[in-house]
Amino acid sequence: MSLLMNKDNLFTAGISLSPQDLILYEHTLKDLIQEFLPFESYSLYFPKPPKGQFRAKLEARYNAEEAQLMLPLRLRGRDLCYFIARGVELEAPEALPPYLEALAACSLEKILLYKGSITDRLTGMATRDYFMSKLNKELDLIQNCMMPTTGGCKDPGIPTFSGSVGVVVLDMDYFQRINDRYGYGLGDNIIADLAARINEVVVESVICARIFDDKFAFLIPDGRPKACAKLAEELRALVESFPVEDPVTGDVIKISVSAGYANYPQSLSGPHFKRSADEQARILMRKAAKAVATAKDFGRNCVFAYSDILQKGAKVLEVLPLQRLALSIGQSVDAREGARFLVWSPDYQAGTQARLTEDERISGTYPTMYKAEVVIIEVQEEIAFAEILHLSDPAWPVTEGDRLTLLNEKDSFFDAQAGPEANASPQRDMVTGLYSYKEFIGRYSRMRQNLDKFSVAVLRLVANPAEQGGNFQKLTDAQVQKVASRAETFFDESCMGGRYSLNSLIYFFPDGESDAVMENILRLVRECSDDFEIELGAGVASFPFLNYRRSEILDNCRKGLDHSLMLEKPMVAQFDSVSLNISADRFYVDGDIYGAIEEFRLALLADPDNILARNSLGICYAQVGKPEQARKQFEEVLDITPKNIMALYNLGWTCQMLGSMDKARAAYEKCLELEPENVFSLVRLGVLSEQDTGLDEAEQYYLKAAKLKGGDALSMRHLARISYVRKDMDKAREYLHQALNANHNDAAAMNMLARIYLESGEDPQVAEVLARQSAALKPAKDQFWETLAKALEVQEKFDEAEQVRSRF
Repeated sequence: MSLLMNKDNLFTAGISLSPQDLILYEHTLKDLIQEFLPFESYSLYFPKPPKGQFRAKLEARYNAEEAQLMLPLRLRGRDLCYFIARGVELEAPEALPPYLEALAACSLEKILLYKGSITDRLTGMATRDYFMSKLNKELDLIQNCMMPTTGGCKDPGIPTFSGSVGVVVLDMDYFQRINDRYGYGLGDNIIADLAARINEVVVESVICARIFDDKFAFLIPDGRPKACAKLAEELRALVESFPVEDPVTGDVIKISVSAGYANYPQSLSGPHFKRSADEQARILMRKAAKAVATAKDFGRNCVFAYSDILQKGAKVLEVLPLQRLALSIGQSVDAREGARFLVWSPDYQAGTQARLTEDERISGTYPTMYKAEVVIIEVQEEIAFAEILHLSDPAWPVTEGDRLTLLNEKDSFFDAQAGPEANASPQRDMVTGLYSYKEFIGRYSRMRQNLDKFSVAVLRLVANPAEQGGNFQKLTDAQVQKVASRAETFFDESCMGGRYSLNSLIYFFPDGESDAVMENILRLVRECSDDFEIELGAGVASFPFLNYRRSEILDNCRKGLDHSLMLEKPMVAQFDSVSLNISADRFYVDGDIYGAIEEFRLALLADPDNILARNSLGICYAQVGKPEQARKQFEEVLDITPKNIMALYNLGWTCQMLGSMDKARAAYEKCLELEPENVFSLVRLGVLSEQDTGLDEAEQYYLKAAKLKGGDALSMRHLARISYVRKDMDKAREYLHQALNANHNDAAAMNMLARIYLESGEDPQVAEVLARQSAALKPAKDQFWETLAKALEVQEKFDEAEQVRSRF
C-alpha cells in the first residue's frame, strides 16, 4: 500500500511520463517488455486523432498473419502510445492481451519511479544527485577519449564524446526576503513558474537541475566559454523580465539572479587533472559557485565567468600596516605571487548629468580612475596579500572594498627602473635581511639593462605551513630565514637577494653562467632538505635565451618554478624547452591553439629533439586546418623514435585528411603491431575498410574495438551504419541505442535513428524529437536540419519545415 501511495504522490506532484520520456527510455522499455513478451523487433507509435475528433482509446491489436502485436502503453488510465512488437506468436490472442497490457503498465511504473527518483518535485528539473552523476559521467567519457598527448589533445576526426563541458549556476538574489515577507508558498510558486519558463527556452541537450532551494545548475555538453556566457546571460535576462505579483497584496515583486559559469578543462589546472572524474566534477561546481559569489559581490543581477575572477573580480578586504593589503583572491582562482593589479574605487563609477537648458540634459559616466598599483606577495587558498608599489595620489589612499584589475607587467605604472632615492636607506626584509620585493625589483630592473648575460632564480617552500597548524607565519619566517642564511654561505657577493613573497626568495646573478647558477641552486635545495628538512621548489631563467627580452626573464623564471613543482625531488628546473611545453599546454587547455603553437615552436627552437613538443605542434597544426605541416611534424618525431605510437596514429590521421589512404592504413596497422588494443586505430581501420575492402572487414574492426574500454562509445554508431546499409534496421536500431547509452549526446546516432523512423514509415513524431535534439547538439550540420524538416513535412507541418530549411 505504501508503494502505491508513493507512486500516486509522484504522479500528483506533476511527474509523469511524456512521449519524450518514452523515447529517452525506449531501450529500457524494450528490455522490460521483452522479459514477458518475446519478439524479434519493435517500434513506438504515437497515433494522432483525426482533425476535429477526440482520440479513441487505444486497443490491443494482434495480426497473426504478420505476427505483429500493437500493445497499448497506458499509465494510470492515460494512453501514451503503441508498442509495436514484431515476430510475436500468441497462443491465446483473445485472452492474453489484457494481461500483457497490465504487465506493460508495470513496466511504465518502473520507469516512472526511476524518473521520480531523479526529478525535483517542485520544478520538474533534475535533482542535484542526478546532475552530479551526469557531470561525473561526462568528465569520465571525456577522459576516456582524450589522446595521450601533452596538451590533452584528442582526435577530432573520430566521432566521440565532446572535449569540453560547461556548467552554469544561477542563484536567486535576496530570495529569502521574499519568503520572509510573502511566505514560502509564494516563494515555491515563483520557483516552479520560473523553472517552467526556463525549461521552455533551454535546448534538450542541456541538463537542468535544481541543486538547492533557489539555486539552479545547467550542464552544457560541448560547453565552450562563449556558449556558457550566452546561456547565462539569456537566463539572467529571462528572470529579470519574469513578472511576479503577490495575489494577496497586489505587490509587484522584482526578482533577479546572479549567474556564474566554469568550463572543463579550461577552469582546471595541472594538479586537478590527476584526480578522479568525481573529484573533478566537484571542483568544477565549486569554481562555478565561486563565480556566482563574485557576481553577487559585484552588485547581483549579473554574470561572471570563473576565468574573469582573477582578471576583474578581486577586491580589497583589509588595509594592513606597512602598505600591505588583504585581497579576496587566492589559490582557488589561480592567483600567483608576483601578479600585479590596478586598484580602483567603485564609488566613482556612477553616472553624472548636466542641464544645458530647461529641456535639454547631457549625461555620462566618470572614467575609471586608478588609485594604485599593487603586487601579490603571498597566496593562500582563499585570500592573498599584496604590497602597494605605487600610489596615484598620496592623498587618495586605498580603502577596504576597492576593486582590482589584473595588469600586464609591461603596462605597469610602477617606475621600477628608478631604483631607491639617493639619500634613502634601502628597504630590507626584517626576517632575512634581504631586500624587500619593491626594493629588489627596482634594483634588478635598473641593473639588468647593461648586462650581456644574467640569471634569476626563485625558490619557494613546497610545504604549506598553514596545513601544519600553529602560527604558520612564524613557521614560514623561520624556514625562509634558514634558507637565506644557507644561501649566503656559497652565493658570491655579486649576487643580490630579495624576499619575493612570504614563502619564497628571489636571487639575481649578474654575469652568472646558467650552468653554474643551476649547480648552486641544486646544492642549496639539497642542503636545505638534508640539514633542515625544508623542501624547496626552484625555477631558474637566464639571459640570453632564444629571442626573449631582458624584461621577460623574470616571467620565464616563474614558468620555470611552475615546471619545478611538477618534478620529483630535487625540484629544480631551468626555464627550457620542457617549461615551454608546460606553458603551451596551458594555452591549449584555455582554447588558445595559436598561442600554443607559438610556445611549441619556441620549445623546438630550444630543443629540436623535443618529441612531445613536436607531436603536440603537429596536432595543433591539424586542428587549425594545416594537415601538411602537421604531417611533417609527425614524420620528424618518427625519425627520432620510430615506435612512438602517438606520432604513428597522428600520422595516419593526417594522411587520411590529405587523402593518402594507403599511408594512413600502414600507420594504423603499425600502431596495432605495437599496441594490439589501440581502440582509435581499430576504429580508423574500420572506417578505411568500409571505403576499400568492404563491410565485413570493417565490422570485425568495430566489434573488436567495442570490446575494449571506451570502444563502445566509438564503434556502436559505425556498426549501426553497417547494419543500415545492409537494410537490417532492427539491428541498426539496437546498435544506435547502445551508442546513445554510451554517449547520450551522440548527435549523429540520434539523427540516424530519426532517419530510420522516417524511412521505415514509423511514427514521424519520434523522428521529430530525435532530429530536434541532434540539430540542437550540432547546429552546424545541415543534414541534421534536413532530417528535422522531413519529419515535419510528413506530419504536414509545412510552415515549420520551411522555417527549418531557411536556417541552412
